[in-house]
Amino acid sequence: MTADTALPPVIRRAGLSNTELGGSRSRPPARATRPAQGHRMTWVLADDPSAVPEGRRLVRASMAGWRLDDQTDVVELLAAELITNALRHAWGKPLLTLSLIDGTLRCEVNDLNPEMPELRLPGACGEDGRGLRLIERMAERWGAVLTYTGKVVWFEIAASPPAAALAETS
Repeated sequence: MTADTALPPVIRRAGLSNTELGGSRSRPPARATRPAQGHRMTWVLADDPSAVPEGRRLVRASMAGWRLDDQTDVVELLAAELITNALRHAWGKPLLTLSLIDGTLRCEVNDLNPEMPELRLPGACGEDGRGLRLIERMAERWGAVLTYTGKVVWFEIAASPPAAALAETS
C-alpha cells in the first residue's frame, strides 16, 4: 500500500453546491460574522512571481500584528501555495485576504479563472499536485467558491495567541 492510497478521501462533496469545493476536519462551518476592526486585510498582488514573496511578507507582518506568531509559518506556507496556484493557473492580479474572526484565521486568494482547483496525485519527479494536498493536510478547513469574476480559494486554521499574550491580558 502506497502513501497515496493510505490517504483519506481528500475531496468531500457532501452538502456542497456545484460552486463550492473543499475539505474540513471536525469543525462545523464558520458562522457568518464580520471581523473586528483591523482584523481583515486585503492586498492586490502583482501578476508575476514577485507576488509569492510579497504575499509571504504581508502574511508574516499581519500575523505578528495580531500576535499569532505560533501559526505564522503554516499560514505563510499555505498562503504561498494559494498565490502560486493563482499565478500558474489563472490570470490577472490575485487578491490576498487574511481575516481573524472568533478565533479562526481565514486566508483567501481571489483570481480571475472560474475553473475550480483539482486535487491531483503528484508525479514522482513533477512539481504539480502537492499544493492542495498540503492545504488539505495542514488546514482545518479549505475550499473554493465561484465568483462573478472567477473564484476564491481559501483555508482556515484555529488561531490562538501565544501564552505570553494571554498572560498580559489577564
